[in-house]
Amino acid sequence: MLKNFFVLAGRHLWQTRLYACINISGLSVGTACVILAALYVADEHSFDTFHSNNPHLYRVTSTVIQDGNIVKSGGTGQVQGPAFKAQVPEVLQYARLMGGDIYGDVKSGSKAFKLQLLFADDTFFNVFSFKMLYGNAANALKNVNSVVITERTALRFFNRTDVTGQTLEMIADPSAIRIGKPLVIAGVIQDPPANSSIRFDILFPFRFMQVSFDDTSWLNAYLGTFVVLHPKANPDLVVRKFNRIHQINSREQFLAHKKQTGSSPQIVYGLQKISDIHLNPQEISGQSREGGVINGSKAIYSYLFLGIALFILLMASINFINITIANSLKRAKEVGIRKASGSSRIQILMQLMGESAILCIIAFVCAIGIAYLTIPVFNQLAGKQIVFKEILRTNLLIWIFFIFLINNLLSGVYPAYLLSGVSPVQVLYQREKLGGKNLVGKTLVVFQFSIAISLGIATMVFYGQMEFIKTKNLGYNPEQILKINIPALMADHGIASKFRNELHDTPNIRQISFAGEFGIRETKIQDRNIPGYYRSIDPDYLPMMEVKLKLGRNFSPSFPSDQKYAVIVNEAFVKAADLKNAVGTLIKTDSHSGNEDFTITGVVNDFHFGSFRERIQPMVMPASGQYGGDAIWVKIDGKKQKEAISSLERTFKKLLPGAVFTYTFLNEENTKHYEQELRWQKIIGYATALSIFICSIGLFGLANLSVTQRTRETGIRIVLGASVSDIVILFSKSFVKMIVTAIFIASPIAYLLMNQWLAGFAYRIDITAWIFFLSGGTAVAIAFFTVGLQGAKAAGISPAKLLRVD
Repeated sequence: MLKNFFVLAGRHLWQTRLYACINISGLSVGTACVILAALYVADEHSFDTFHSNNPHLYRVTSTVIQDGNIVKSGGTGQVQGPAFKAQVPEVLQYARLMGGDIYGDVKSGSKAFKLQLLFADDTFFNVFSFKMLYGNAANALKNVNSVVITERTALRFFNRTDVTGQTLEMIADPSAIRIGKPLVIAGVIQDPPANSSIRFDILFPFRFMQVSFDDTSWLNAYLGTFVVLHPKANPDLVVRKFNRIHQINSREQFLAHKKQTGSSPQIVYGLQKISDIHLNPQEISGQSREGGVINGSKAIYSYLFLGIALFILLMASINFINITIANSLKRAKEVGIRKASGSSRIQILMQLMGESAILCIIAFVCAIGIAYLTIPVFNQLAGKQIVFKEILRTNLLIWIFFIFLINNLLSGVYPAYLLSGVSPVQVLYQREKLGGKNLVGKTLVVFQFSIAISLGIATMVFYGQMEFIKTKNLGYNPEQILKINIPALMADHGIASKFRNELHDTPNIRQISFAGEFGIRETKIQDRNIPGYYRSIDPDYLPMMEVKLKLGRNFSPSFPSDQKYAVIVNEAFVKAADLKNAVGTLIKTDSHSGNEDFTITGVVNDFHFGSFRERIQPMVMPASGQYGGDAIWVKIDGKKQKEAISSLERTFKKLLPGAVFTYTFLNEENTKHYEQELRWQKIIGYATALSIFICSIGLFGLANLSVTQRTRETGIRIVLGASVSDIVILFSKSFVKMIVTAIFIASPIAYLLMNQWLAGFAYRIDITAWIFFLSGGTAVAIAFFTVGLQGAKAAGISPAKLLRVD
């Protein structure tokens, strides 16, 4: 019985090998996409689950409500953690983290590197599960000058990992200078795993940072505070206690803040499971990530990946169903004979389902091979470090097997059910046309092309928006401008002059400026507080960037008071402050900036210093000579880029001995705002290509079957005078009608989805009609070419041969 099944199945697959190859190709590609998507989803949901305290490990979050604005973040100040631990019994342990986007220059002997820093309480290893390779985790951070490094950092400095007791030196760091001792390596840990939101190269005691920055404010939220709760603790009750403690301790600070600024923000604390942080990082737009957490993502990306992969697999399954139904006439005669010979419907159904299962199994094996071979490309595309052996995880295997089973049933059940139900008499006497008008098959083709056309429209909208961002006038010229970071204590106001003096005879260096980024701060004008982005600049900054002045003047050496008392603002600031005569207006900075008085001397045209997702925010630009800075900005000759960078590096090492020379091009910094969008542009592009491939091979199979089944009709039409074009149109028109229907279905759906995506941009393109015409026209052209090729091939055969076909 089993042998007979395999003989019949093998014979049928060989006789229909073209269609079997089409089905296997589509199913294997679709299944490979699902496997890769499953690996992506599993990786996204595996972040931070390796910590042993994970079920009870939370991050304290803050929600600030002020003037109708609600800002949520995963940050607190320095005082919350110790206070919560002391007054809430359910808090078993806590750890404060300051890091993420914080880097510093660290030196050992002749080697110096810019490392990612993390400052943490000495309870760090009690709260988090990072494996200590060398040293004692219990006291590794007890001393103020003790540090723990990763094995990668150890190898960079010492070419080995057993380096406890070795010393390091922080370059131009205020805390290190005040301590006056070298850093002693007290431990070496295994590199944080790829699925860790907490990443660093070197770990400092929290007290090291407090030597130069000790904050007692209850109103701040910039670092991460993590707590381990008792297993029986009620998180909601704990949160209520946190807020009560905050109200008691912050009362005087709130009153002082209200007296000074006239506003009184409301702060509400919450708890977030550490395993939820990756998919909901709660970062504040426009501010650096200093809460120790990076690698943030969004849950929507997982759903999109999986949804696209499942749609591609569904399209392949539609090919399987349609080709099987279209090929049913020949198969129907075989089924009729077997029924007349005594076979039951169940036996025939099992035979047909078994043949489908064989194809699906072959496709599944091929899919595993495709996924294995493409995982490096997929990692690069998705920004992941997924190892293929992760597929062996039990829950992932079960999930993939479930998808395989469902796909097998979807692909095989309907065609098998249809074929097994034929009437032997009707079929053998050719009185039954299986499937009738085949409305199901046509509906599936329309659905299939609707997906492909929607993806095509999405690809063009993605491309159009990214091109719009690349080509839109930013209000300044970022070409050939690079930023060189300067250690804080070395970044004095004369550093730019020193660079200019050293490089004044270097022809490939065009302009040099000293500037600094200080994030969002409040500015007081009379009784109003205007939040704005602070960037310190010198007189050369605006000319170098080609930013145009609208009113007033630039900073000038002719006005020495500019260095202490002048600021330049943008148009957005003038509008937010509702200033009629901005130039000459007095403003006052907030407490972070010393509550100093400044006079507006100039107003510049708005320029894009952030992402296109947000409207241009108010900007305040004091003089870097007084306000300080953190970087040298240099405009170089693009034709001699390498020579210019070499000259800058030599000068940097001469003027700032021991500091690490690093630079980024301004264009590259701008592109970082859109890393996710650029990644998804590629993903949607690949998905569109795969969907077109699957649709095309499906159409090819259906067209080939259609031509084969209408061979004699084709011969008769040719004898009666039909031309090649008539035959091509004959076979193409039904398919083109289905594609046109798909265009009308896909266009409004794609428009709504992509318009919603574009709504996330303050500056965006309009979705114009040509996008739909191009996507739809491409689909029609592919269909006409694929089907027409088969029709033309049939029309080129001698009518005598066509009429002899049974």
